[in-house]
Order: sequence, then structure tokens, then C-alpha cells
Amino acid sequence: MINSKGKNILKVILLFFILSLIYSCVPEDTARRKGFEPKPCLDCHKDKLKEFQKKYVHSPVSKQDCEACHLRHGRLAVKSFREKNERKLCFTCHRKMASDIAKLPHVHTALKQGRCVPCHDPHASENRFFLKKTGSEQCFTCHDKAPFMKANRHKPLSDGCLTCHAAHGSRYKDNLIKDEKDLCLSCHDSTEGSFRKAHENYPVQQGKCTGCHNPHSSTNDKLLRESVHAPLKLGQCSSCHNPPEGPDPLGVIAQDAKLCYSCHKKEEKDFKTTYRHPPAGTGKCLDCHSPHASDYPKLTLMDEKDLCLKCHAGKPKIDVTNLHAPIKKEGCTVCHDPHGSGNPFYLNAPEGRICLTCHSGMKKELKERFTHKPFSRLQCTKCHDPHGTDTPEMLKAVRAQLCYSCHKKEEKDFFKTYIHTPVNKGECLSCHKAHASDYKNLLNSSPDQLCLNCHDSMLPEVKAKDMHPPFRDGKCLTCHAPHASDYTANTLMPMAKLCYRCHKATKTALKGSKSRHLPVDEGKCTACHSPHGTKVEYQLLSRPEELCLSCHAGVVTTKVRKGHIDMKNGDCLSCHTAHYSELKDLLNAKDPALCLKCHSTDTERLLKMHDGKPITKIRHCLSCHEPHVTKKPGLLKKIKHDPFARGDCEACHK
Repeated sequence: MINSKGKNILKVILLFFILSLIYSCVPEDTARRKGFEPKPCLDCHKDKLKEFQKKYVHSPVSKQDCEACHLRHGRLAVKSFREKNERKLCFTCHRKMASDIAKLPHVHTALKQGRCVPCHDPHASENRFFLKKTGSEQCFTCHDKAPFMKANRHKPLSDGCLTCHAAHGSRYKDNLIKDEKDLCLSCHDSTEGSFRKAHENYPVQQGKCTGCHNPHSSTNDKLLRESVHAPLKLGQCSSCHNPPEGPDPLGVIAQDAKLCYSCHKKEEKDFKTTYRHPPAGTGKCLDCHSPHASDYPKLTLMDEKDLCLKCHAGKPKIDVTNLHAPIKKEGCTVCHDPHGSGNPFYLNAPEGRICLTCHSGMKKELKERFTHKPFSRLQCTKCHDPHGTDTPEMLKAVRAQLCYSCHKKEEKDFFKTYIHTPVNKGECLSCHKAHASDYKNLLNSSPDQLCLNCHDSMLPEVKAKDMHPPFRDGKCLTCHAPHASDYTANTLMPMAKLCYRCHKATKTALKGSKSRHLPVDEGKCTACHSPHGTKVEYQLLSRPEELCLSCHAGVVTTKVRKGHIDMKNGDCLSCHTAHYSELKDLLNAKDPALCLKCHSTDTERLLKMHDGKPITKIRHCLSCHEPHVTKKPGLLKKIKHDPFARGDCEACHK
């Protein structure tokens, strides 16, 4: 019999045995490792197998050590590289190369940017050094091929670019494997008779070969550059240089511009202008021109734009969204004389006139009736930057801000309560032309049509039967401010004050009146009238009976059975005035005179109804009658004095 203590010991022994058995069934390296056994990368990336089966395979790939470069799960960048910087990743293994390149002043652009894969395949290649292409074709992946393919090609080109250039970097400019002079002389023997004869016995080996020759290809014989100085082309080096047998053969016979002007006499005269470009003014021709040959027109040292920016870097600013076309496509000399001019900024013509040489269509606009002042004076640069900006049309500022730089008064409109939508959006050209117009204020079209271009919802009002004269005549600005206002609907002033500018008689009469219609008293003319036009006379918003009852609904409290005839016809103005009166309730005459305008006093029916008494002696018709509607015959009031109800007037009256 085993006690409880013995049972516990047996359980521990059994558990240990089971764990040992499990451990023995698992490979030793996995058992030591916490986690899962990783699958080989190529189990999933089978598409890469064919790519890796090439002549030259990168060492980590051949060892299937993907994790040498890639993270297993990814973390830092695309493709799960261990390093974000490509070059840094490669240099973790290629340490000697990293050390060597760090010492070089000139490094291949791609490598400088931290990129190795533009040239090398990181996995495998059919080419040495895992290059993606063979020979020079690899270089032409980035470098334009055309300059290397002209009629006369330098022989080393057929052997490949690395004949002269280092692939990654060099101690010499342009990544040359040697100093330029030494590199050329490693093939060209300067002591050879044909060499000396070709160079008129001048010791050119002391100079710079690429000053005359293109090192790659040229359309000219002997690889001379595309643009060749006349003395060089004619083999007349002594036109500028000392004799070859003298002590200083490469020295020149005169200094700076004096040498140039010995041939360029016309230019010497032309350059004596009011405004002279400093290099021309100080006689520094070689600041811009090569004395021997160049691949650029007029022997310039480099492309025209780059040449100018060598001195004018950053000013003008040309890294902008909207660059002036001449700068983008042709060059600075489209507008500027590179030597000097009688115009400021060395312009080829006076400011404005020079713009019209390209923008000839603007000449027609100059003849329009109204012109923008800067445009009429041809001061184009008041608004436009002549080189370019990040704003459309090369404007010097965002359009509205540009306009406000002169139109200060209009800018203050922004602080008003109600702003015209185009003004609020800064879209001045929604209404105005920038240069010229046949309409006053440089409007895009006639004022009436201009407003309706946006406010087309008012077109039905244009066809209204009764139109407000300013609206009918297209004179919107009679009532409205074009930019902004402190009053609703952008009116020029408060509504009543605006209306009274024309309706002066109404304004005068109101001052002495005792009774005023509430909308009139509050200056709300548009409570009854459309400011533009309607189908109803007096530009009323609706027919009078509907219009009056829209406010005076209490006048008709029950269904009309017995209504005043004018009430039935909706002719409220038979008894009332629309705006003001000397009488209560805006009546246009006193009671009973008001009633007697329609009710004849001598009819038998009227006498009978009034107990035979002449109604001319009755003081107040409204003592007995409702003026509008009632259920009772004769428009009698609902509550009646008892004698009156019996028709016994004599009970009270004599």
C-alpha cells in the first residue's frame, strides 16, 4: 500500500519521463530555441528561383542567407531591408569599399545618393560584379546616349566607359582614373611628329585637352567640339598665342578683352552701352566663353541657362511651378543681351515692348476702350514676375492679394459684413479683365449681362411685366455695391434710405404723416415690393388681396359670406393708402366721406335702410357697419344696441 506521499513522488517521476520523451523526438536546435522552426524563404518566393540561377550569384543568395539583407518579418522599409539606406546595407559587408570611397572627393552620383541597385543586381546576374547590363549600356541607363553616338567617336568608347572612368569614385574630377592630362597622354604621345604638327608645335600637353576636344564624340574631325573658335579652326593659334618657339608659348599676345577686341571690333563698339553686363564691362570675356572650342553655341562654357545661374544662383528664383517659357525652353538671351543694352536689366527692348515680341496678341488689347494702368504703360512686371513664380500666370502674388497691393480701398471691403462671393473667394477676374476691356472698370461684359452670368436665377425677373427701372436698364450698381456692404444683399445703404434716393416725394410726405404702414415705418420696402420686378403692377410681390392678407390675416376671421365689395375684389387701396395717411388706419378719406365716394345718398334703397333718414347727416358709418366682412346682411356689426336691432332709431335720435 503506497501512501499519499509516495503517490506524489511517482507522479513527478512520470511527468519527467514524458517530457524527456517529447524532447527526444524534436531536433536538437529547435528544442533549444523558443518559438517556431522558420520555413525557407524560397518556399514562398518560388518566383525568385529562376532569377537566382544565373552565372554570378551574390554570396548571401548562394548560401540562402536572405536574412543577411532582409528582416524576417519586416520593420523598417519596403522589401523588409535591414537598413533604410541602401548603401549602408551593402557596406555592412563591403567594408573595404566603404572605407576607400569615404576618402574620395568625387563619388558616382548614384552612390552618393545611397543607391547601389541602379547598377548592381542584389541577387544574381549574368554579368561580372552583378551588373544589370554589359559595358557602356549599363552607364546609358542613366546617362543620355546621344552625346556619345556622334559621327566621330573616341576609340576608348568601344572598350567601355571604365577605360577612362572609375565606377564608384575617384580622386579626379568626373571620376577619371587619372588626372585629365595624364590620362590623355597615356595613349597620345605628345612627342610624336604628327601630334606636334597637328598642334602647330605648341606644347599643348601643358594645357587641357578637353578645352578643344570632346572626350567622347563629335560631328567635327579630330573630335573638336561643336563650336570652334575661328583661329583654331583655321590653324592660326598664333593669332592669340605667343610663338611656339618662344619662352612662354601658351601665353597670349594681349590681355583679356583687348585680345578679343583685336578681332571683334564691332562688338567692342556695341558693348559701350548704358547698362553693361559686368563680365563684358570689365573685359572678362572668358568668364562666359571658351577661348578655343565648346559644345555650346557662341563658344559659351556651358548651357546658356546654367551659365547664367553660375553667377545668378537663387536670384532670379527658377525652381518654381510656373517658369517663364524662354527660361524653360530657350534661354535667358531671349529677353536679355548677355553683354549689355540701353535698357535696364540688359533687356533687348524696353520693358513691356519686349513682352509684346512674344505676346503679340496683347497689342490688340492695348487698343480697347479701357486699359489697366500698368498695362497701358507696358509695366508688365508690376503684376508679373518675368522669370516665374509658384502662382498661376507668373503673378507676383495670389491674384486677390496682388490686386489689393494697389487697390487699397477695395481691400477694406473685406471687413464689411456682406461680401460679394467672387470678392470673398479672391476671384477678381470673375468680373474684371486683367489688361483691357471695352467696358468701364475693366468689366468682362456689359454690367447687366455680367451680373446675370452668375445670378441667372433672376432671369425670370428680367421678363417681368413691371420692372424696376434700374434693373430693367441693367444698372445693378444703382442699388448694389459690387464688392461688399454692411447691408443685406450688398445694398449701398439701408433699404429705405436707398429707395428714398429716387422716391423722394414719398420720403417728404412721410415726414408729415400721422399714420404710416408698418413696413414703411420700419424701412422694409421689400416686404411688399420686389426690388427687381414682378408680373404685378408696382412690382408687388403678389396680387394686392393676397399681399395684404399675408400680414393682415385677422381681417378675415371667418368665411366671407357678406363682404364689402372692394374687399371681395381685393381692392384694399379703394379705402386705404399703401404707405402713409393723415388718418387712422391709413384711410384715404374720413368717415363718412370715404363711404360716400361709392354709396350714393339719393337711392331709395339706401334711404329705406336708414329709416328714411338722409345718410349725409350720419357722422360715422363704422358705428354700425363692419368695413371688411361679416355674416350679417348690410355688413352690420355682430353686437347691436337693442333699439337699433328693432329699427327704432327714434328711441334715441330725434
